[in-house]
Amino acid sequence: MRFVDTIEGLNEIFETDIPKGSVVLITGAPGSLKSGLAFSILSRYLNECDEFGAYITLEQSKKNHLNNMKSMGIEPSDSLLISDFTDCRLQSNMYSGDLLNLIETNIIQHKHRLGDKFTCLVLDSLGALYSLLDTDPQLMRKRLYHLLEPLRRENLTTFLILETADSTGFNHEFEGYLADGIIELGFHTKDNTANRYLKVRKMRASSHSMDSHILTVSNDGLQIYKSTIF
Repeated sequence: MRFVDTIEGLNEIFETDIPKGSVVLITGAPGSLKSGLAFSILSRYLNECDEFGAYITLEQSKKNHLNNMKSMGIEPSDSLLISDFTDCRLQSNMYSGDLLNLIETNIIQHKHRLGDKFTCLVLDSLGALYSLLDTDPQLMRKRLYHLLEPLRRENLTTFLILETADSTGFNHEFEGYLADGIIELGFHTKDNTANRYLKVRKMRASSHSMDSHILTVSNDGLQIYKSTIF
C-alpha cells in the first residue's frame, strides 16, 4: 500500500509514492480540508498495512474530530492512535513551556511500545502549537527542528498541518524549509463558483505533477480530479 493510493485521484498526481520518513507540510486556508486530507491518508493507509500511526490533535477534541471526519465519509482506522492534547489549550500556563516535550514523549512512547510497526503520524496543527508556546519565535522554530529530526531518524512519515490566513498561497518560508514536501490546499473561484483545490508544491525524492487539482467530498470520503477550470 502506498500513501498516494489512499485517496481517489491522488495517484494521478504522483508517479511515485511519498518517501517513507518524510516530513510533509499540509497548508491551506480555513475549511480547505487539511485535517480531512491527513486523516484520510493515514486511516486508509493503515487499514491496508500491518502498521500503526498516531494523530495528535491540538485543534479539536478527539470526539469532535472523529465526528467531523465521519461527516465527510472518512472512517478511522483501528490502527490509528488519536492523542488528544486539546486540554493543554485550556491550561496553557501550565503546559506551554513543556508542550513540545509532552508531544515528543507521547511519540516516543508509541515508538517504544510498537517498535518498527509505528510508521506515521500527524500533528494538527502547527498554528495551535505556536499559540501555546510562550517563547521567542526563532527559539520555538529551533525546538521544532529538534523535534522533527529524531522523527526522520526513526523513519516516521510525519504530516504537519499549518493554516494560512487566506487562499492566496503558501508563504511560510521557515516551515517550508523544514519540510521535505509541501501540499497546498485552497479555494479557486471562477464564474461565482468556488472549488477546493490541491497542489503539490514539492516532494523530495518523488515525481509528481505541480498542477492544481479539484478536491471534493463524496459519500465515500475525499476525491481528487484534474479540471480545466484553472
